[in-house]
Amino acid sequence: MSAVPSPAAGVATGPSAEPRPLPRTAQFGYGLGDLASNLTWTTLTAFLLFFYTDVAALTAATAGTILLIGRIADAVIDPLVGLAVDRTRSRFGRARPYLIFGAPVLGIAFALAFTAPGTGTTAVVWAAVTFVVVGVCHSLVNVPYGAMLPMLTDDTDTRLKMSGYRFVGASLGLITVSLAVMPLVEILGGTDRAGGFTGMAIVLGAAGTLLYWVVALLCRERPAPPVAREATSLHALASLPRNRHWLGVSAASLAAFVRLGIITAGAVYYARDVLDDTWATSYILLAFSLSALVGSLVTPWFLRRTGKRRGITVGLAATAALYVLLFFLDGRPVLFLAVFLLANLFGGFGLVAAPALVSDAIDHHETLTGRRDEGLLYAGYSFATKVGTALGGSLFAWALAWGGYRAEHVSAQASQAIEWAFIGLPAVLCLVQAACMRLYDLERRHA
Repeated sequence: MSAVPSPAAGVATGPSAEPRPLPRTAQFGYGLGDLASNLTWTTLTAFLLFFYTDVAALTAATAGTILLIGRIADAVIDPLVGLAVDRTRSRFGRARPYLIFGAPVLGIAFALAFTAPGTGTTAVVWAAVTFVVVGVCHSLVNVPYGAMLPMLTDDTDTRLKMSGYRFVGASLGLITVSLAVMPLVEILGGTDRAGGFTGMAIVLGAAGTLLYWVVALLCRERPAPPVAREATSLHALASLPRNRHWLGVSAASLAAFVRLGIITAGAVYYARDVLDDTWATSYILLAFSLSALVGSLVTPWFLRRTGKRRGITVGLAATAALYVLLFFLDGRPVLFLAVFLLANLFGGFGLVAAPALVSDAIDHHETLTGRRDEGLLYAGYSFATKVGTALGGSLFAWALAWGGYRAEHVSAQASQAIEWAFIGLPAVLCLVQAACMRLYDLERRHA
């Protein structure tokens, strides 16, 4: 694998006049990458905070700070990985080498993140280092994976469908994590919860590696166009603020993933300390997963009829209203789960469509600047998702600390803080996300 300048950095090739047909196996196979990603990513966001506070015995404030600092440090790597993808040439392609060789490294780092070799300062340092390492490894795989979409096809409808397939994979990953993580911990660890978490991480990390390899086998990138002149990294970075559509999608994704981070990190606490049912964690995550799965199938159909920006905005307004309703349903678990599922179905339209919106923004970027820079622009979106997820998890952890959370005894004040963080913050973030989507109007320009 060699590093050379970006193929479109100095020449505007423009989207193909006739979209290149893509085999169905490649379209479906691409979605397996998000299944692989969520086996590790969702497990980290949903269970690592709990592992830190209740297994590794870190304070909630310390755990939240590690999550935020670690994700920010990790996210800074994303643009560098994106630039590397734009300059990579090898017999495996531009993005595929990172999936082939990076996936097993990610699997190992993921397992190490769920180990607790000491206590006190040792535990804090180990948690911080392993969390940063697994985040960097995730960047080395997930940024190239996301950047593959515009490399595979120019057709906007195909991209939207593939974004749906990708979210199907993500939904299946969410379902797998919600149903399998705690049973695996109990089966593999028994009374040794630390060992159970490590064994669970080894199993899911290995499965994720195999799935990434399947993606690399099924998805072959289009040949890169010839290099016209050398591109500079500073020039590429300086061109980003000119693309307000990309800025809008990235900002909206930041808000969406803060919301996602709160939901996944807070589910186990909300179930146990507000609903008084630890097993409700699986039901909450399953409802969230099912909303994502149904949304991945419904979103392309819905947005083709409403328009992307309008459909996403309407869905977010409905989600905010339904989240307010959840405040009054914590004593009615069946109705709570039904409204929670429906709220996240509507609120997930933007999450499903985001990869397609980024791909369209990449096409616009080429028209605007004469550069495509798929890796860099996707890395900016990935940066937003990682910082958002980290900020969501950290906000929830800080809410725990503000409420005086203690693992051995959860007070009424702590329970109230959990409820407001788990329900109130996502409602506000839906409105923030809708405001950010106002920057995106490529549909009107192309109409």
